[in-house]
Amino acid sequence: MSMNVAKTHHALKRRIDNFFASGEEQRAARALIDAVAAQHRAWIFGGMLRDIGLFGGDGFTSDIDIVFAGEREDLLHLLSRFHMEHFATNKLGGIRFRYCSLDFDIWCLNDTWAFKENIIPLRDAESLLHTTLMSWDAVLYDVHRDEILTTANYLQNLKRGYLELVLDATPNETGSVVKILRTIYNKQVKTLGPFLGDFLHNALLRYSYSTLHHYELTHYDTSSFDDVEYNLLLNRLCETETGHSVDVTQLRTN
Repeated sequence: MSMNVAKTHHALKRRIDNFFASGEEQRAARALIDAVAAQHRAWIFGGMLRDIGLFGGDGFTSDIDIVFAGEREDLLHLLSRFHMEHFATNKLGGIRFRYCSLDFDIWCLNDTWAFKENIIPLRDAESLLHTTLMSWDAVLYDVHRDEILTTANYLQNLKRGYLELVLDATPNETGSVVKILRTIYNKQVKTLGPFLGDFLHNALLRYSYSTLHHYELTHYDTSSFDDVEYNLLLNRLCETETGHSVDVTQLRTN
């Protein structure tokens, strides 16, 4: 899919609105989100906004991550109104479920891993932007205020394909490494920032292709990189001096 990066926050917000108006299931999903945000603030966070910002509404195929400002009991009560009888709770406290053919992952603001571990201080909603693994996930849509919140130069960095590390601390390093690789190979990344390049270099020296490939297939059911691409990337990282950006534009085999 070719990139079609939103030029402004307003343009990204319009794409979000258009997505939720594009069909009956999307409108029902928006009604659920609005209900969650009716009594406590809530934000759509990360991947959905990133993908629609990169490719438009057709580029979104993942789940909808929502952060909820109330308590867990309040959230469960709200979801019960939508007859959410079948949901799963992940290790970090998030509630995962499928509604109107869309997958949701909702968690309480205070349960955000980096806040609970006192790695990032929780000052306000924008503190969430400092809890992501990668810079392209540092984006929020405030449902109540109907506005987009990002770090500086967010859309410009999407446009130029520049991806950087935000937070290197992680509860699941293997999963984080796979997530970075999937972003590089699936989202048309052109350049890794120096911090992300160093982080990934150190990680790939410790994780074999077979380990990462097995993890990806187990958790995603698809493979986004092969052993040749893995080795090309590792060689490029080894060739790049510490503290420098890494060009990853010619590391794909197809």
